[in-house]
Amino acid sequence: MKRWFAVIALWSVAWAAPAITLYDQLAPTLDQVRSLQNSNPARALELLTKAEDDFRKGAGDLAPVLRDGVQQSLADARQALARRSNTDLEARIQIIKAILGKALYDNYFSALAAGNSADASRLLPKVLSASGLPSSLQAQAQTLAAANNLDGLRRLFERTYAQGITNALQRAQAQTSAVQAYLEATRAYALYLIVQDSPRARGLTAKGFVDALGKLSSGNLNGFKTDVQGLVAQAQNFLKAVSTPQSQRRSNPPTTAQTPPTAGGVRLQAPRTPPAPREVAPVRAATVQPPARPAARPANPTTPKPAPAPRPVQSAASAPIPDVYQQLLADLRFLIKDNRKLERVADSLSGAGIYSIDDWKRALLEVRGRLLEAQAQAETGQSDAARRTLAQVNARYKTAVQPLVEALRPELAQRTSRVLAQAENAVGLRTSDFTVLSGELLENGLALEGKSLGGFHSAQVWLLQTILGIPRAFLFILMGMLAFFPLYLLTLTFGGRNMYWRFLGLAFFFLLLPAMMEGLSYIGSILSDSRYGRLPFLSFLTNLSIQQNLLAQLFWGLTVLLVIIFATIGLRGIAAQFGLLQNQRTPLRRGRNATIPQSTATTAAGVAGMGAAGASAKPNPGLTSETIVEWDEEF
Repeated sequence: MKRWFAVIALWSVAWAAPAITLYDQLAPTLDQVRSLQNSNPARALELLTKAEDDFRKGAGDLAPVLRDGVQQSLADARQALARRSNTDLEARIQIIKAILGKALYDNYFSALAAGNSADASRLLPKVLSASGLPSSLQAQAQTLAAANNLDGLRRLFERTYAQGITNALQRAQAQTSAVQAYLEATRAYALYLIVQDSPRARGLTAKGFVDALGKLSSGNLNGFKTDVQGLVAQAQNFLKAVSTPQSQRRSNPPTTAQTPPTAGGVRLQAPRTPPAPREVAPVRAATVQPPARPAARPANPTTPKPAPAPRPVQSAASAPIPDVYQQLLADLRFLIKDNRKLERVADSLSGAGIYSIDDWKRALLEVRGRLLEAQAQAETGQSDAARRTLAQVNARYKTAVQPLVEALRPELAQRTSRVLAQAENAVGLRTSDFTVLSGELLENGLALEGKSLGGFHSAQVWLLQTILGIPRAFLFILMGMLAFFPLYLLTLTFGGRNMYWRFLGLAFFFLLLPAMMEGLSYIGSILSDSRYGRLPFLSFLTNLSIQQNLLAQLFWGLTVLLVIIFATIGLRGIAAQFGLLQNQRTPLRRGRNATIPQSTATTAAGVAGMGAAGASAKPNPGLTSETIVEWDEEF
C-alpha cells in the first residue's frame, strides 16, 4: 500500500508542475491581449501567438481532452481578435482559464490525496485565481486540508462553484443587454466546467449551456431565457445537494465524490461556445417629447389640432436580431439536399463561428495563411514552431472547413485531414511539402464548385502520404552515404596522371554533391528535432536541402553547370587520346601514311610465308604512336 501511495505522489508531482507552469504563462499573456485589443491590435495578436506557442510547448503532459479544448479556444480567440469582438474574446479567455482551472483543481486534490502538501499549497492560489473565486476561501481550504477532511474540502469548493453558477445564471436572466447576458452565461459555463464530473451536478450538462448560448447568439432571446431558467433550477439543486448536512443523507450510500477523481478525468463535452451576439448601441426606451412652442395669439380663433403622439423607440433588447443560423441553413441548402446532413453540418459550422458561405471561405483562407506561416518557419529551420503552427492549422481545418467538405466529398475531407495530421507529426518538412498541402486546401475550396485540380495533384498527395517523414529522410540519407562509394572507386581506378580522367572525376563529384547535401540536411532535421536528437543548433543543416530554399536550388544549378564543363573537358581529352577526334599534333594523314617499320633481314626471312598477309594489313588510321604511348603510361 505504501508503494502505491509513493507512485501516486510522484505522479501528482509530474502533473502539478506543467499545469502551474502553463497557467502562469498563459493567464498574464491573455490578460494583456484583452487589454490591448482596441488600443494595439497588432501587439495583441503577437501576444496571442506567443500564448499559443507557449501552450504547444508545455501541454505535452496535459490530458488530451483538456489540451484540445484549450487549443480550440485559442483559435477562437484569434478569430475574435480579428473580428474586433471584445465580448467574444472575453468569453474565450474565460473558457481557457476554466479549462486550465480544471487541471489545477484535479491536481490539487490528487496532491492532497498523495500527502504532498507542498504542491497542494502551490496549487491552491492558482485554482482560486483561475476560477475567479474570492481569496478568503484559501484560509478555509487550508484548514480543512490540514485536518485531512478531503470530503469537506471538496464540498466547500463545490458549494462555492454551485453558488457562483447560480448567481451568474440569475444575472444573465435579469440582463436586458444580450451582450451582458452572454458574458454572464459564459461565466456560469466556465465555472461548471471545473466541477462537471461531480456526481452532485448531474442535472447540469455542458450541452445545456452551449444550447442556451447558441440561442442567444442567433437572437432567440425567449428561448435563451427559457433554457437559463431550467439551468438555474438545476444549479439550485446542485447547491442544495452540496449544502445538505451529512446527517440528513444517512439513507444515501457514499458517493465516489469522496475520493478525488483522476487528474484530467473530465468529460469536457463541449468546450466550444457560440460567438457572442452583435453589440447593439443602447438607445433610450423613453419617448422624447418635442419642445413646447411659445404661445401666440392666433388671428382667427380656431380649435387647435392635437399634436401627433411621438413614436416610441424600441429598446435594444427588443430590437429584432437576424437569425444567423437560419441564414446558414439557407446558404447550405444549395449545396446539401439531405436535411439531416444539412442540420449536422450547420451545427458544426455554427459551433466554429461560421454563419455563411463567405465566413467559410474566409476560414479557408485563414487556414491557408497559417500554412504559409508554417512554411516560412520550416524554411528557416524552426521545425518545432512549424509543427505547432501545423497543429493549429489542423485543428482549425477540422472545426471550420472539414464539416462542409465532408458532406460534399467525404473522401477528400478524410484525405486532407489525414495528410495534415501526418505533416504535423512528420520530421524533415520541406517547402515542397507545403506546396502540396496548399494545393490540397485549394482542392477543398473547389469542392463547392464541383471542380478539381486533377489526377496529378492526387498523385502528389498520395506520394506525400507515402514518403513523408522518416521514410523520405532514410531514403535521402542512404543516397547521400552511397554517393561516396562511386567517387572512391573512380579515384582508385582513374586517379593517375591523366588529367582528363581527373576532370571526369570532378564531374562525377559535382554530379553527386547534391545527393550528399540532401542526406546531410535530413540528418540535421532529425538531430535538431526535439523528439529525436534534441540538438537545435544543427537546424542550419536543413538549409542545404535543394527542396528547402532558393539559394540551395541556385547552388544545385551551379553544380550542374560544373558537371557539364568538367565532363566536356575530360571526355574530349579522352576522345582525343583514343584518336576519335582530329588533333593538330596528330593529324589524320600521319596515321594513314604511316607504315609499319621493317625489321631486320633475318626477321624478314623468317616470316617470308606471311609476307603477303603483312603487306595487306593496314594500321588503324586514328591510332598513332603518340596515343599508344600516352595510354600505356596510365596502365
